[in-house]
Amino acid sequence: MRRVSLQRRHEAGGAHPRGQHAAHAAGVRDGNGVMFASHSGDICPSGFLELRLGTVRRENVVDVYRNPRLFLELRQPDRFSGRCGGCTSGLRRLARAYAATGDPFAEDPLCTYRPSATTSP
Repeated sequence: MRRVSLQRRHEAGGAHPRGQHAAHAAGVRDGNGVMFASHSGDICPSGFLELRLGTVRRENVVDVYRNPRLFLELRQPDRFSGRCGGCTSGLRRLARAYAATGDPFAEDPLCTYRPSATTSP
């Protein structure tokens, strides 16, 4: 909904947030302000992207959130590729991209967003 709202605002003559990564990153929650701890204590970016980065049983959760490369990269919107790299909504399906390609930063293969020539990055 955020992408559609921003696109309509732009079409009505409002400012377009393209290139403003804070707006883009705000929608990406996996590993960006959020982390997931499983029932066994494993720490992952989300419950859907179960890439174990540590465990609450033996590690400091703050260190696990701040230091692993994957968590650091999830907070860099420029890492996302394809349509997801230019999408202002940030509605990423990291787990779906990872399942399809082995790369959580790849384009979501099931996303229906098709940027027009005027809104593409």
